[in-house]
Amino acid sequence: GVSFAGGDNGSDETVCVSGYVINHREQPVNGTKFTPQLKVYAIGVPSSYDAAQLPDMATEVSSVDQLDTLSSGADTANSTGIVVATADVDEAGYWKFKELPAGYYYTFALPLPADWDAIVPAADRGAIAWTGWAVLDKQDDCYDVLFKIRRQFDVTIIKWEEQQDGTVLPGEDWDITAYPAGDLFAVIQKETTDASGTALMTLTPGTWLIKETLKEDWIAVSRPRWLTLDQYAASGAADPIIFKNHVPVCHASITVEKNGLGTDANGGTVWLGPLAGWKITLDRPDGMIDPITLTTSGSGKVTFKDLDPGVYTVEEEEVPGWKVVSDNPQTVVIQDCEDARVLFENKEINGDLSISGHKYFQAWVPPYKGETVGMSGWTITATLKGTDPEIFVTTMTDTLGEYEFSQATLEEAGMAIAGATITVCEEERDHWIPVGDTCVDVTFPYPTPADYEGATVNFTNMQDPPPGAAASSRYASGPQYTVVRGDTLSSIAARFHTSVTELMRLNALSNPKAIYIGLRLALPK
Repeated sequence: GVSFAGGDNGSDETVCVSGYVINHREQPVNGTKFTPQLKVYAIGVPSSYDAAQLPDMATEVSSVDQLDTLSSGADTANSTGIVVATADVDEAGYWKFKELPAGYYYTFALPLPADWDAIVPAADRGAIAWTGWAVLDKQDDCYDVLFKIRRQFDVTIIKWEEQQDGTVLPGEDWDITAYPAGDLFAVIQKETTDASGTALMTLTPGTWLIKETLKEDWIAVSRPRWLTLDQYAASGAADPIIFKNHVPVCHASITVEKNGLGTDANGGTVWLGPLAGWKITLDRPDGMIDPITLTTSGSGKVTFKDLDPGVYTVEEEEVPGWKVVSDNPQTVVIQDCEDARVLFENKEINGDLSISGHKYFQAWVPPYKGETVGMSGWTITATLKGTDPEIFVTTMTDTLGEYEFSQATLEEAGMAIAGATITVCEEERDHWIPVGDTCVDVTFPYPTPADYEGATVNFTNMQDPPPGAAASSRYASGPQYTVVRGDTLSSIAARFHTSVTELMRLNALSNPKAIYIGLRLALPK
């Protein structure tokens, strides 16, 4: 049940509360058109009650039976002081509570009829629209409380496709549009039929024009439909609207999609994307056509059009460095005006002598405290270790803090050498503290495995800590220590008979490596 925690007002003053129930067009809703008649409930508790403990009525009371139970258990004269009152909504959509105890917390509820939802306050179909709690003190005029509700109709559209032999099939992927007629408060609705040939539209009361978008070369059998929906009509779905079209004389097609696969750092398979420039050959085992060879586009696709029914073979070329994953060739049986699909997948087997990574920013304080975000515009240098003069290439991190030395870049500089070591360094800037090493050696494997995808090197920096970040105000007057060359947080902890964890806590450090010469550390008292 609903529970309240509070006290008693003990006042004889009253307030008046009234309002209208209006529809989505802002017109009054005739409460007498419904069985039972629309009714507004007022729930009140003395303002001496604990406001923080007032219940969420939308959660605790979800049915009219619960409302009536609450109403029957309330008594303006009882010890709890809880008030539950009701007011009928008349034919003009008007309701009124002439006298309610003043100085109470009040919330108001409108049980919604079936197929009606509430816009203000928001509520689902057939639920209860609850206002929030508010203290209503005595005033000369009535308080005005608004309920804005809306009837909704579920309209089913059924689409049939009549075949050349007179049979019908469900019409999938047809666009259906509902246009409101002269209703500024309604918007155009668009839906697409599913595999069963149906589409469901939710429409508001009024007059609608329901139209389908005719596909090229199709012959329309049914015409657009006018539909008038009365908000006071009996609940339940409206009659379905049927559209039927004759299928055009057509030919089949076969669309071939060519995708590439690679290997991620964990040895798993990763999708690389569509492969362009791949030769695909179409033929018929019965010799009814000459072989046709086409090349995949930038989207990795190619389409063979204007095909008659029959059995076809589709074959992809085999390219060095790629392993065929899917069946090759593949057989396609065309029985009618079909758009058949064929998928070929190949896995790349060449190793990749590349280096990539991120440049991260680690914050001391919110909003980024505890997170790492990429930093753009940071110079990263890769040097072929042991060369004199040095052979190196540089790049800048992008918007997301990412950088890459591709195999092509390293090859151009003469650095893409299996077995060689590359030193990758980030630039060092004043007032930035490196969390890890600023230079990292990467040795390319020799021989290079076919699934090798290059090395990853990430760098993270923190900026000089903001004032007060190094030592909390709680220990500002306590013992402190200034970091000198060669210190580590572990050595400092051992020297002062404490722990690394305690030093990190006292000094708001998120990383034990984030200390530098001259930093003052608070020590335990």
